[in-house]
Amino acid sequence: MTDFSTIEALHVRAGAHAVAQARRWIAALLQERELPLSGDAVADVLLCASEIITNALVHAGGECWVRAEWTGVHLRVEVADRSLRLPAVLTPEIEQGSGRGLALVDALAYSWGWEPRELGKAVHFVVAADLALTAVTA
Repeated sequence: MTDFSTIEALHVRAGAHAVAQARRWIAALLQERELPLSGDAVADVLLCASEIITNALVHAGGECWVRAEWTGVHLRVEVADRSLRLPAVLTPEIEQGSGRGLALVDALAYSWGWEPRELGKAVHFVVAADLALTAVTA
């Protein structure tokens, strides 16, 4: 397994296949680095990334930057944009076709949050390695 701390950022611009391309980029990084994440954990990473990237593209000016960091125990994926609009977990009506993104991230990720940036904000989520979830501590 290749050890890494930071992966260079991917600049994403709104377009018909932007989110899918970003998701493929993340999947390729995870596979290339052979991280100790189960298939379910990888699926959670890709779904959470899709939701946060989509939010950034739709609500924050049509572009964002995606970055991933492996700590040896956790994978942290961050999506930075130029909007000062704060992320919010919504409770949409059943009939609504949108508004569930951060609720999914909240349910699937080990943790998530956001930080202000000089020119906007960064929303991140963390997924734990499989061994971190099952490790027995003394």
